[in-house]
Amino acid sequence: MCRWQVLKHRLISILTYINRITMQIFLRPITENDGPNIVRWRNDPKVLSHCLDKTHITEESNLVFYKANVATGKYKQFIVECVEEHTGVCAYPIATVYLKDMDYGNKRCELCIFTSSDVEWNPEGQTIAIKMLTEKAFSEYGMHKVYSYVYVKFPNEVDLLRKAGFETEATLKDESLNEEGGYEDLIRMAIFNNK
Repeated sequence: MCRWQVLKHRLISILTYINRITMQIFLRPITENDGPNIVRWRNDPKVLSHCLDKTHITEESNLVFYKANVATGKYKQFIVECVEEHTGVCAYPIATVYLKDMDYGNKRCELCIFTSSDVEWNPEGQTIAIKMLTEKAFSEYGMHKVYSYVYVKFPNEVDLLRKAGFETEATLKDESLNEEGGYEDLIRMAIFNNK
């Protein structure tokens, strides 16, 4: 085997390994047909515990929300699709991420993610999706600042946003009413388009 073939073989082995350890996802705009997944994800107790609004949704209420907010462009919502590892031919939905409160005057918006019980929706995939959505906010929607709110009680979410480039802006005391009638603190985190 000549030197070039040995190098080519090593490169293929390395790329195959990287492909196996790097999750491949993409964001696609949400449609009305995604309603059943949105309802299932949003009503999962694990997801609700991370949401400021604890109200359960139905397919009907989700459709009303979709028409009022997503279809009008007030929200930029996407389905996170995971590419099937073995063939790379098909993809399937694992979560949703979105931008809301699109303030084009001040060039800022809020980033939100639904946690999901799908195995593929792990910290690696979440970080990739956050970075992809943040890039969309900057490059496609002209935002200067993207912010997000997380509960102080979820330090893993703070770490997740930090890995995606966010920094802590403020701690908001007694900001969110919980199911037991007590108030909880939130952290506001932000990332800036420094390009």
